Amino acid sequence: MQYAEYLRASLSDMTDALQQGATTARELTEFALRRIAEADQNGPRYNAITWLFADQALAAATESDARRRRGEAPRRLEGIPLLIKDNIAVQGWPTSAGSVLLRHVIAEQDAPLVTALRAEGAVLLGKTAMHELAAGITGASSLSGFTDNAWLAGHSPGGSSSGSAVAVAAGYVPLAIGTDTAGSVRIPAAFNHLYGLRMTHGAISIDGIVPLSPSQDIPGALVRHPADLRLVSEILSGQTLPPPEEPLRIGVWQEGFAPEEAAINQAVYTAVTALVGETGNQQTIAFPQLETLAAEASIIPWEFAEALAEWLADKPQAESRTLAEVVASGRHHPQLEAVFTARANHPGKASDSYAIQQLRQRTLYQTLVQLFNQRKINLLAYPVVKHPPVRHGELQPGSNALVAAVTGAPAISIPVGFTAQGLPIGMELLALRGREDLLLQAAEQMAAIGR
Repeated sequence: MQYAEYLRASLSDMTDALQQGATTARELTEFALRRIAEADQNGPRYNAITWLFADQALAAATESDARRRRGEAPRRLEGIPLLIKDNIAVQGWPTSAGSVLLRHVIAEQDAPLVTALRAEGAVLLGKTAMHELAAGITGASSLSGFTDNAWLAGHSPGGSSSGSAVAVAAGYVPLAIGTDTAGSVRIPAAFNHLYGLRMTHGAISIDGIVPLSPSQDIPGALVRHPADLRLVSEILSGQTLPPPEEPLRIGVWQEGFAPEEAAINQAVYTAVTALVGETGNQQTIAFPQLETLAAEASIIPWEFAEALAEWLADKPQAESRTLAEVVASGRHHPQLEAVFTARANHPGKASDSYAIQQLRQRTLYQTLVQLFNQRKINLLAYPVVKHPPVRHGELQPGSNALVAAVTGAPAISIPVGFTAQGLPIGMELLALRGREDLLLQAAEQMAAIGR
């Protein structure tokens, strides 16, 4: 495999090359490190990486090659380089979650998802930059500043899994792991022309991850090729995700679009039409209350401060132990001042309203089930974000990603085009719980159409 091929290759491309002796795990790791160095040779181009452990990665790759030479059966990610979001524990590495106050917190053991990746032979390179404490979608961080969109400098990469998305889009690695609480995998996937899947809540362990809202947190993969998403999601969840035995029946959420964003709207409608083909399994669905119901059902304000304090309780290396102390320190990114202050002063789970939020989430999911059944659809389509990525320092409007997050339903971001400015457009498909098979099928069909 040549260096230029590595920059766009899929996991299966790399695995085949390894099997055929056309490359080695060490060469792939060297390609990854070369790409990172090239991007940063005149100063940080993307700000996508917070911690890089090149020597450890090269040693792991060398051992992977040795296993292959010994004739050991290759595992599903054998010798593949990847990156991990900086709120996920990797033994011996910092878990700083985008906060300068947590840069000395060193993980004592791997998160279960990291254990699963290592068990499949993956080579871990380092940690990716993220929106501070995962509490936003623009990539602002006191540790690393703003991560830059991979397609257009000066613009948001989405978040909070900003660095994970940009690292894949920029060719550093074919795979990076992020987390999603309110869109934090799907939004950066959309903004960087990638595939990103939020599985049914609870499908992947959140142990070893700095929490934002345990009721909504879930890790997920960011990749360039949809078949890779299927493979990695199976590894992370321990599930088998075979193709569905039913056709795609797609409803297009009418109010999920901004009338003034013609390019985004046209791209999504065109993609839906391409997916259903001549079957006619497409309809427009009016649900004007959905955006408000999803916003009102978010449980993040009730859980954030308490969950963070519990996680920090046994982390003496942290320079702040509560969200209130983070606010008092003044050492967070300025864009986080308002949200951190509000969350630090929230009554939290002790409030009587916490049970109301839980009920709102259950009720909204049941409303979705009824909608899907009544309209005989199995997917709901809309833009991941109604508006294109903003410039650094601006707040990002128009996210539709809360619907999946608050209902626990799975959703996928699929790249469907670009704006006139050259910024990627992402379509989100939402399914009912446990129907990741439909989402992955749609992504693979869409990629085949684009070939």
